Amino acid sequence: MSFQSRQRLADQFVVLLTPASPRRSLWRRLLMTRDLWRERIATRRYLAALDARSLRDAGISPAAAAYEASKPFWRPLGALR
Repeated sequence: MSFQSRQRLADQFVVLLTPASPRRSLWRRLLMTRDLWRERIATRRYLAALDARSLRDAGISPAAAAYEASKPFWRPLGALR
C-alpha cells in the first residue's frame, strides 16, 4: 500500500470527524463510513496476501502485517513500520 493511499484513508476519516460533519445528512455520513470500511477490508486482505519478499521490499515486517491484517474493519489502520 502506498503512502498516498494511506493518506487518502486518513483524510477520509478526518472528514467524518470535522465540525462541519453535522451539516452533512445522516445518509451521506453512513455512505462515507461504509466506503471507508470497505476500503479498509480490501486493504487488509491485500496486505494479508502479500508474500515475505513483497513485505520486505515495502519495509514492513511480517509480524506488523499479520497484526494489521487481523484487525477488524472498524479499527483504523496503524503504522506498519
